[in-house]
Amino acid sequence: MKKLTQITIALLFTILSAYAQDSPYQAAMKKEIAKLMDADSLPVYQQSANAFARISQLNPNEWQPYYYEALACTFQGVDIHLPADKRDEVLARATEIAEKADAISKNNSEIVALQGFITMAKLSVDPAGRGQSLSAQVMQTFGKALAINEKNPRALVLLAQMEHGMAKFFGSGTEKSCGLAYESLASFATQDEAALKAALMPTWGKNLAEKMVKSCQ
Repeated sequence: MKKLTQITIALLFTILSAYAQDSPYQAAMKKEIAKLMDADSLPVYQQSANAFARISQLNPNEWQPYYYEALACTFQGVDIHLPADKRDEVLARATEIAEKADAISKNNSEIVALQGFITMAKLSVDPAGRGQSLSAQVMQTFGKALAINEKNPRALVLLAQMEHGMAKFFGSGTEKSCGLAYESLASFATQDEAALKAALMPTWGKNLAEKMVKSCQ
């Protein structure tokens, strides 16, 4: 009887362990997200974009692979070492991929914030020529993301950056942008980063908020 109990316990432990393990999809996503968050060069960003593209081909109903592929493209698009025409090209790709994520997960604050980031990146390619046409679109998109989730730290810090740039352009104060940066950092502090990573949810942007808050002090 004792031996049977031990076997039953061992079998139950094996079953529970199997459920606790990541699926191949989750394991691949966690691996590539970690690589993207550590990336610091255009070739590595492109490698990440390619990796997420492969994952999305195998998992076409999941929004996260499209999200991170678009994010990797956007990181390339804000790199000033890339020629302007190439930045536009990769940001056009980011737009296309983000739309696929949005089609799967509607009214997702993270996807909408990413779309705002992409438009903001397009503006940065030619601020003088595109500021008038794209500024309002950027602000509206971040506003939409915050309407869905007012505590989204990425939407807050990206909006803070946009407000800061506009304040510098018009020679006005930075009280609003700094307030948003502080709000973003406070929101990051309340999040369970480990749980978000386990769920493949975005966690990036805290360093941007920290830099902005430091510049506001």
